[in-house]
Amino acid sequence: MKSNLVQRYTLIAIFSASLLVLALACAWGINQQSNENLSLSGEQPVYFVVSPGKTLYNVFAELTAQGYLSQTNLLRKIWLKTNPHFSQIKAGWYTLTPNMTMLELLRNLHHGKTTTHQITLVEGQTLWQWLAKMSQLDNIEIDVRFDADTYTYIDAQGNTWQEGYVLPETYQYQHLSKASDILLQAFNAQQAVLQALLTDKSLPPGITSEHEWLTLASIIEKETGVAHEREHIAGVFLNRLARRMRLQTDPTVIYGVGPDFDGDITRQHLRAKTPFNTYVINGLPPTPIASASTAALASVLSPKQTDDLYFVAKGNGEHYFSETLQQHNQAVRQYQLNRSEK
Repeated sequence: MKSNLVQRYTLIAIFSASLLVLALACAWGINQQSNENLSLSGEQPVYFVVSPGKTLYNVFAELTAQGYLSQTNLLRKIWLKTNPHFSQIKAGWYTLTPNMTMLELLRNLHHGKTTTHQITLVEGQTLWQWLAKMSQLDNIEIDVRFDADTYTYIDAQGNTWQEGYVLPETYQYQHLSKASDILLQAFNAQQAVLQALLTDKSLPPGITSEHEWLTLASIIEKETGVAHEREHIAGVFLNRLARRMRLQTDPTVIYGVGPDFDGDITRQHLRAKTPFNTYVINGLPPTPIASASTAALASVLSPKQTDDLYFVAKGNGEHYFSETLQQHNQAVRQYQLNRSEK
């Protein structure tokens, strides 16, 4: 009798132990599902889009179809059922990297850690130069074109962008963002800067609008070789405007030539009757000629008070400033003509 009881308890113990081992094995197998590595063919990351409205199971089906995940099995389904919070995912572009686990991907999908890039838009450059830089990347959709007839930029939605109404800075953007979205970031950033600069300063005499402010700042940006001269150059241009003298600044001539300018400014360029050529027009050109930095914008509000009306490049990035045409012509002979004869 005792022998039968011992056998029965032994069998029960063995069966219970077997169930426990099986349960632990299943638990381990279920837990291991989250550690499954994505299968990428190379060492380069892959961009994967989650469209709005897609469920987690839709995403897994697409990843499986594209060969990044193995076929969904029962253990993975159980793991997903026991971790229901991961079912809430956010749309966008995601980066799949070699050796990324399913858990890492799920965390990214759940928290919306979408793929971002950054681009630095340089001060003193034009919008067409910015767009050329963007077009060299494979992660920006170029939806803005330059209209050479009107010197404006038009996006796919029909919105018009003017030169100079963007702040040169470094911007973060989502993978495959539109160029117009990045420009909108830069526009909003500039508006914030303009508002901040006007909290304790005001526009100088002769500058009557934000548009004129941006236009003059863009010229200062192009003419400045060293930072400490910005306010001095601003003062010279404001002095000339006050005396109704033409600004006669080469960067406006170059901008009027357009994207085809080859780097060599000629007498013909200086005489060209473009709306931007300040050798032939009075006052400021109709629009900014580049993207002005915060420092250039600030210099218009704090110009150096002098009687200077002229400046000439000295060849080292700095300029020689003069009050009279006679002084200026002498400086041109010293710094420009003599140097060209050497």
